[in-house]
Amino acid sequence: MLKLENISTGYGKKQVLFNVSFEVKQGEIVLLAGSNGSGKSTLLKAIYGMLPQWNSGQIIFDGENIIGNPTAALLEKGLLFIPQKNNLFEDLTVKENLEMAGLTLNQKTLQQRIENALSIFTALVPHLHRTPMKLSGGERQLLTLAMATLHQPKMILVDEPLTGLSPQNITFVVENMIDLNHKSGITLLIVEHRVKEAIRIAKRVISLKFGRVFSEAEVTESFNLNELSPAFV
Repeated sequence: MLKLENISTGYGKKQVLFNVSFEVKQGEIVLLAGSNGSGKSTLLKAIYGMLPQWNSGQIIFDGENIIGNPTAALLEKGLLFIPQKNNLFEDLTVKENLEMAGLTLNQKTLQQRIENALSIFTALVPHLHRTPMKLSGGERQLLTLAMATLHQPKMILVDEPLTGLSPQNITFVVENMIDLNHKSGITLLIVEHRVKEAIRIAKRVISLKFGRVFSEAEVTESFNLNELSPAFV
């Protein structure tokens, strides 16, 4: 579904990514791991066209090279990015946040998709008339994901969904992300520094080190988290 070929980019004159290549298959949940400064979040921004490509690399999504496509076009193709911060309208209720997220949809379609989102994220139903400030950290993350599903994406790029959450809320979000994948078939590429917790979501782990792919591994019953440790040095 997503194939990166020799992606290099950075900020100003500082190069952060160096010829990054890997593939994410349809329906997978892939964890992008690595130490701070390894280029994880930069890579998500590069995929979503928020940073320019510095060479002749390609980003193939659903069979098409999407480099140079504006955000609106990527959303229309089924690719959506959830950044780490500023995802919610704090002065609106949960219901109003959902309605704002689907503002471009006609009313009938919007209501159908909100109902579908709430059938996946049932924990939001009792809180429809609360503002995000009155939600737990886990519930806020669920609202962000629910808003994303209104556009029926084929794939979601998620930046640090477990940051700042309590152990209880981490479990809550992890279980709901797995449920989202199983019920909707949405492919997920997740950046997360809390690897021990995030590994419960992933089917595969790609680790970055100094802006390069360090390793790729399938998450099986025999998977050893210690194999990733050199990527965090």
